[in-house]
Amino acid sequence: MGTSTVDTAKGAVMRVGDLSERPGITLESQEDFASLDDALFRGYFWHRELRRGLIIHASDVFEEAGFTALSSQDEGLSCIFFLDGDVDVEIGERGFHFQGNGRLREGLLLPSVRPESFKRRSPGRQRIRHLVISVTPEWLDRDGLAAVDDRGTINSALKAHLEARSWQTGRRLSYLVERILRLGGSTSGLDQLLVESSAVEVVADALTSATGGDTASSGKPLDLSPRDRMRMKRAHDFILENLSTWPSVETIAREAGMSPSSLQRLFKSAYNISVMEQIRRAKLEFARDALASGDCTIQEAAFLAGYTGAANFATAFKRHFGELPSDVARVRSTPRTFREWPNAS
Repeated sequence: MGTSTVDTAKGAVMRVGDLSERPGITLESQEDFASLDDALFRGYFWHRELRRGLIIHASDVFEEAGFTALSSQDEGLSCIFFLDGDVDVEIGERGFHFQGNGRLREGLLLPSVRPESFKRRSPGRQRIRHLVISVTPEWLDRDGLAAVDDRGTINSALKAHLEARSWQTGRRLSYLVERILRLGGSTSGLDQLLVESSAVEVVADALTSATGGDTASSGKPLDLSPRDRMRMKRAHDFILENLSTWPSVETIAREAGMSPSSLQRLFKSAYNISVMEQIRRAKLEFARDALASGDCTIQEAAFLAGYTGAANFATAFKRHFGELPSDVARVRSTPRTFREWPNAS
């Protein structure tokens, strides 16, 4: 949430002197520490510009001491996820309290139409795990909203300076956030491609959910009532949250609060795809992500996608993605925890 866009991914000890030397960041009461070598936190933290205007800031650290840091908040849009810890933030004249208990339940969409001062306070002696995805107005115009025809609702939300909007996170969004945290510090080009695509999907979900909108796959606005849009969103999220099973149309309809026939008709109108085809595609995409990150074998990915045999899985995979499972599968070593990251030189 600061101004730097330099890649600083590392696992290390952040000391008082290290933080004081960072561009655009100052400690409010540096004299409270006995030495510049006093540790503030230990772990994994990084700040990276994935593409011009698409910036990610993340941490998985243990905070040794409480401190207050001053920085700045740039113009643009931020999607904030707080998984662990307790932190107070002041942006301009607005105050925010972030608290996480290990499980991601909601995200916060925060627009800023002009630069503001930024203050962060924490009590210390706690684990902090969080992710912020920020996009500039230029990125939104060039990449984020270029294909959106009706931008009235979104533009209204983006112009609401520091008017935070929260939205509930389902299984798919939680998976994307965890994947970004896990792969964000990697130097692999494929990992960074996965991180960037995940970040873009998170921003799209934030704008869709927090503004109450929805679009079909063609990008055209839907001719559905607000109530039906809410029901379709509920059905869509239920599918993504239950990829370990193959939920029936009846079960999904009951979750959405409508009859199976109404669900199938409205779902097709909303997403230009049938309910069962959406389930099939979602399971294939979930399996592909697991293969690309090295989390499973091809046989295991076939099981995740709902196929009993690797041959049928490969056929469906090729038809959907234009490549074979073996083209994206790779062996991956077990990721190191933040305690195991080597000290910075």
